[in-house]
Amino acid sequence: MNNGEPAIRVRSLSKCYQIYDQPRDRLLQGLFRGRRQFYREFWALREVTFDVGRGESMAIVGRNGSGKSTLLQMIAGTLASTSGEVEVSGRLAALLELGSGFNPEFTGRDNVYLSAAILGISADETTRRFDEIAEFAGIGEFIERPVKTYSSGMLVRLAFAVSVCIDPEILIVDEALAVGDAGFQFKCLERLQTLIRGGTTLLFVSHDMSMVKNFCQSAIYLQGGRERARGAPEEIAELYALDMRDEQRQSSAGGQRVTGKTFLGTGKGMAFGTDDGDIVEAGFGPGAGQFAVLARGDWAQIEVAVAFKPSVTRPALSILLQDQRLVNIGGQHFALTPEGSVDGRSQARLRLRFPVQLAPGRYHITLRLEDRHSDLVFMPIDKQVGVLSFEVPPATGDFIGPVLLPFERLA
Repeated sequence: MNNGEPAIRVRSLSKCYQIYDQPRDRLLQGLFRGRRQFYREFWALREVTFDVGRGESMAIVGRNGSGKSTLLQMIAGTLASTSGEVEVSGRLAALLELGSGFNPEFTGRDNVYLSAAILGISADETTRRFDEIAEFAGIGEFIERPVKTYSSGMLVRLAFAVSVCIDPEILIVDEALAVGDAGFQFKCLERLQTLIRGGTTLLFVSHDMSMVKNFCQSAIYLQGGRERARGAPEEIAELYALDMRDEQRQSSAGGQRVTGKTFLGTGKGMAFGTDDGDIVEAGFGPGAGQFAVLARGDWAQIEVAVAFKPSVTRPALSILLQDQRLVNIGGQHFALTPEGSVDGRSQARLRLRFPVQLAPGRYHITLRLEDRHSDLVFMPIDKQVGVLSFEVPPATGDFIGPVLLPFERLA
């Protein structure tokens, strides 16, 4: 949803820090009044421009040190920019550094009123909402104790409760959900979904690409303080994965680059890997193509042909079943046995099938040719993202969620 004036407008936003090698250089800089420079410049963010529409959810992704938190702090107004401008239209709640804005000497109750006042909420309105905030935080009697006695998990519980229970028009979340137990994280995710459905604008930073795909409509990828790319969350997540794999590959023996490869599917898609091999063909059975309509109870048959260099000592193929937003539902990896050699590259073909026990909707299959050393250590040789797709038409059913589990009633 993007109607009229954007909720957040960022134009050519930049932030430069002055780095002094020793304390006296800072003094000398003041004495010389700019006639000489005694510092080094570090640009944490440079020339970033984007809009976030009302009711839109946008992710900011990137490695640590890429400028994500700096960007959010400037949008939230807690950090001044070096150049550029930010315009925010609407009540904004920001969950940035853990416990930021809290007075450690105040009790949790006092900090609720303090934080609400900063957000423009009157004391009477905070009183009406206090029980809801306290219940959501779930920290019990600690609400009456000084915040300096709280654990990190309790801090984020209280901060998140205040941010989401005052009905913000704009919510900024910076990795806050990485802290706290699983039960509280689940409650937070449910509340985020409710806010998004209600039209809250969300600006979200996370290293969890599944959360980015689930919650966000668009994404911006920052690298070295600059915009690397922007687009759909699933596309940005794969580009981010490509870069991470490239860095991992270069730091390992051999140091071969992971780069973009030719996508085998129809339309726009993403593929990446190394020169060690390729997925040559992929389809739903002999001559069935790369798209199919499969009713519940049908068998999906897949055939994949690959080629790889002899240096690939543990060739394997992973099959990943994904929903329409490329969020993994399940998958399996299979060791490959060479069946011959052409032009010095080993050839292999994998034929498999699985029963379609899925809810109605569109599904994708991502294929990944790998050099797999263990369940946790593998390098992609050719990853074809969503190269196969199929549709499951509507049907009656009595199961919950996307996948039918094979329960058997015993009595």
